[in-house]
Amino acid sequence: MRVLVTGGGTGGHFYPGWVVAQALREAGWQVFWLGSTNGIEATKLPSSGIPHRLLRVTGAVGARPLAALVSLLRLVPALAVARGVVGRFRPQVVCSVGGYASFPGAAAAAAAAVPLVIQEQNAWPGLTHRLLAPWAAAIACGFPQALRAFPSLPASWTGNPIRREFFLLPPAPARRALLVLGGSQGSQFLNRVVPKALSLLPPGQRPQVVHQSGERWEQEVRQRYQELQVEARVVGFLPEPWQVLKEVPLVVARAGALSVCELAASGRAALLIPFAHAAGGHQLVNAQALAGTGSALVVEEAQATPTAVAALLQELLQDPSALAAKGALAKTLAVPDATERVVRLVSRVAAQAEVRG
Repeated sequence: MRVLVTGGGTGGHFYPGWVVAQALREAGWQVFWLGSTNGIEATKLPSSGIPHRLLRVTGAVGARPLAALVSLLRLVPALAVARGVVGRFRPQVVCSVGGYASFPGAAAAAAAAVPLVIQEQNAWPGLTHRLLAPWAAAIACGFPQALRAFPSLPASWTGNPIRREFFLLPPAPARRALLVLGGSQGSQFLNRVVPKALSLLPPGQRPQVVHQSGERWEQEVRQRYQELQVEARVVGFLPEPWQVLKEVPLVVARAGALSVCELAASGRAALLIPFAHAAGGHQLVNAQALAGTGSALVVEEAQATPTAVAALLQELLQDPSALAAKGALAKTLAVPDATERVVRLVSRVAAQAEVRG
C-alpha cells in the first residue's frame, strides 16, 4: 500500500504527519511526502529515510499583498510538480496534514481521483482544510470542537497523533520551575514579555527557567535575560521537549494545536497566550479547549503585559504541589491512541479505494 503525505510548514503540522507516516511504514506501507522548501520538513525529512519532494510554496494567509500574490503564483508550478508525483507514485490514498504546503498535493489527489484523508490538528480548522474538506473521503479531527466546522462531512474526532514520549512522562514535580515554549519557530512576543515578567518577581521567588526562543532569536533572548539579571537556560529549539517537561510543573506557551495536545499528554499546567493573529483565531479556541479541563489559564495578547504575566506566574508558582495536581487535569483531553485511530482511518479509505478499483 502507498500513501502520499502532503503538508507541513510548522512543527504543529509536520509532527502529527511524521508520527502517522512512521506508524504506516512500520506496518509495511510505502510513504512519500510532499512538503515545502520553507518548512520544518526541509530539515527533518532528509535524514528520515522517507522519500520526499519539497515544493517552493509559501503561505498567503495573513501575508502582505505582494507576498500573498507571489505565494499564489508559486502554486501554479507546484501543482504541476504535485500532479507528476501523484502520477508516478500512484498512491491509494493521500493524507493531508495541513498548512500551506498541503494544498498542491491534496489538489493533485483530487484531480487524479485519489481519495483524500484530512488530518486537522486545530480546534478551528485552517483555510486550506476548509477548502479541501468537500473532496475528503474522511476527516480526522484533533479536537472535538473541530467537528462543527465540517457539517454533513465524514469527520470524526481521533485526537492529534503525537510522539509517545509525552505520554510516558512521570507526574509533574512539585518544584518552582518553568518552561517557555513559543512553538517550533519561537515566539517574538513571548521572547519579549516573559523575561521582563520574570524580572518583576522578587529574586527569591523566581523559578528555574528553560526558554525555547526559536533559533533566529536565541542570542537576542539570552542577552535579554542577562540584561534583566534573570537566570535562565535559553535554547533555540528543543528536539525532545519531554526531557525538559519532566523537570517542570508549569509551561508558558502559545496555543498551537500540537503544543496543547503535548501539554495534555504530559499532564502539565499551562499559562497560554494565544497568537492574536492566528488564522480564524484558532489558537484561542485551542487554548480554551485545554482551559476547559481546569489545567490552564488563558490570557489574550492584549492583556498579557509583563506586569499581568508576572502576577499570574507568582500566583501559580506559590504552591508547586497544587500546580502539579492542576496539571494532571490536562490528561482528560489527551487521546493516547490517536495515532492508531488515524492509521486505521487511512487504511480503511485505502482499502475501500482498492475495492472500487
